[in-house]
Amino acid sequence: MCSDDLYPVRERLTRAIGIADSFRRRMYVLGLVTRALESDGVTAPILVGGGAVDFYALGGYATQDIDVVIAARDKLDAVLKELGFSKERGQRHWYSQALDVAIEAPDGTLAGSLERVAIVDVDDLQVQVIGIEDLIMDRLRGYVHWQSTSDGEWAGRLIALHEASIDWEYLNCQAEKEGLLEALESVSRACGSS
Repeated sequence: MCSDDLYPVRERLTRAIGIADSFRRRMYVLGLVTRALESDGVTAPILVGGGAVDFYALGGYATQDIDVVIAARDKLDAVLKELGFSKERGQRHWYSQALDVAIEAPDGTLAGSLERVAIVDVDDLQVQVIGIEDLIMDRLRGYVHWQSTSDGEWAGRLIALHEASIDWEYLNCQAEKEGLLEALESVSRACGSS
């Protein structure tokens, strides 16, 4: 991608500095990065991890970075470098000190269904976010495989917040496939869900 092609995105990034709410600023920046990548023909990155939990928890999850899944990590790296993000040797994150935003692409493949990805409007931009059921599965994996009680609590909170919109058939099927059905039932009971 040519530097001149990124000029409009860079201009808007300077405006992002003034967004006081850190979650909103991160989502806006991800929307700009998504636009820059899409104009280069790259499939949009998908927000996963703590940023996705923060989105679905309506801002209740404390995270300072943006984790995305994108197959074309080299293109993401090139765009972030062009936009003024830096990456220290040996570090996983790209960081913009001016924006106080860190971005990492820990994986190139989504652990979940692309059909369930939510498309979120951020002003005139769009951000793709892992589906709620697949995010709950992610937290359940951490709860069971890493014995992370925090992940179990967040799975329960996400269920409590989104119980009515969850595709329970899909979630139960995924949990059963991965041997996590008992954990799903446990965190569901703990939060008072069915």
